[in-house]
Amino acid sequence: MTISRSQWFFLLLFLVPGLTYLVVMRIAPAVFTLGLSFTDWDLTARGGPQFIGVRNYVELWHDQPFLDSIVRSLVFTVAATTIELVLGLAIALFVHREIRGQNMLRAALLTPMVITPAIVGVMWSIMFQSQIGPLNWLLSLVGLPAVGWLTSPDVAMISLIITDVWHWTPFMFLLSLSALQMIPADLYESAEVDGASRWQALTEITLPMIRDTLIVAVILRSMEAFELFAEPFVMTGGGPGNVTETVSMHIYKSAFLFFQMGYAGAMVVVSIAILVAVYSLYWRHIKFD
Repeated sequence: MTISRSQWFFLLLFLVPGLTYLVVMRIAPAVFTLGLSFTDWDLTARGGPQFIGVRNYVELWHDQPFLDSIVRSLVFTVAATTIELVLGLAIALFVHREIRGQNMLRAALLTPMVITPAIVGVMWSIMFQSQIGPLNWLLSLVGLPAVGWLTSPDVAMISLIITDVWHWTPFMFLLSLSALQMIPADLYESAEVDGASRWQALTEITLPMIRDTLIVAVILRSMEAFELFAEPFVMTGGGPGNVTETVSMHIYKSAFLFFQMGYAGAMVVVSIAILVAVYSLYWRHIKFD
């Protein structure tokens, strides 16, 4: 079948919206940020960006607050993603069985994932409120002292992790459940005939069969977790002190509070480079058939 020129034109026309979005919203900002990272641009000073080469990148290696924010983001990413993976897989294994009200249960479990991060931050700010928050009220019922969920330096990051786990465990659950449904049932029947226990079926059949899906889920989720911004912005503002100041929060403050646009651009480039370096290690362990 031969496609005429007019048909080719209409086929290419359908690509225009997607290509326009890709260029305008993705490629152009990335190129602009990369170029900006080689300049000194203070929005409070006269004049535009001044080219300074790699000076911003050199200064970043001695910027302890920026390095600390990267460490905090990495710790948050590892902790939150690990908990979400374990909980999501455990819930998927439970829901995958034949139980009453299965469809309604699945819908309820997926509800937190569709709420925007800013709204989630507001919801959990109320939950964690020290004076009238529901969590401290429950603690008072059992005789325990109130906890400064968002005001204590020792607890604030844990509160953010709890919030993120509630919000994104459904994502891990959804991918895990979809992978479980692709496993042929006769594999479990054969294992049962051979006398395999449930633990052996889990470790020898289930986990190897869904391994690639779980790795992809971890990659996607951890990339989002590393860039966490809305929740700490709404809930703590990076405080108390700077114990919840993630790398995205630090970049935001540098760009829009201190107006160091070129320096903030260099932070963005370095953050993306760290993500690419870390997640390339993940991809090396994925083997697609």
